[in-house]
Amino acid sequence: MTVFSKLEGSAMDTNFYITARSSKFPLDYAHSREDAAALLARHRDRHPDAVVESTNAYFERTRAETLASFPLSRITQRFYDAMLGVLPPQYIKGVAGFFLSEAATQNIHAQFIVHGGCTYGGYADLARESRKIWTIADVLELESRAGARTLTFDWFPGD
Repeated sequence: MTVFSKLEGSAMDTNFYITARSSKFPLDYAHSREDAAALLARHRDRHPDAVVESTNAYFERTRAETLASFPLSRITQRFYDAMLGVLPPQYIKGVAGFFLSEAATQNIHAQFIVHGGCTYGGYADLARESRKIWTIADVLELESRAGARTLTFDWFPGD
């Protein structure tokens, strides 16, 4: 019996990844549902949690996971300064702070902001259709929620 994930996608999807939570990267790639089912059966021996995801569902899931891995956070001045020197900073007119020129994945870039004597960072989604860029209002909301309890990161969370 073939098991496709709930994130399978529409009937129009014709390309699939075989993925497993126990693996950071996709296990395999298929051009049809039939090929995906055969590959899934092969991978289930080593990865019992393997599932089939459409490429669209895979990219949507990994985008959301990446954004959640580094939400807007207070960071140290040392972290901020290091990011200024990693790659040439990129600026968008009318947007707070700067972005790392190299994407973390897809159109997700690290964004860094200075406001009120504190420094902040977080992943921002620069894709046109799902754009989420941090603003000073987001910084103020973060500080009003957490205040003195706000954690300050010295490097990317999870690294």
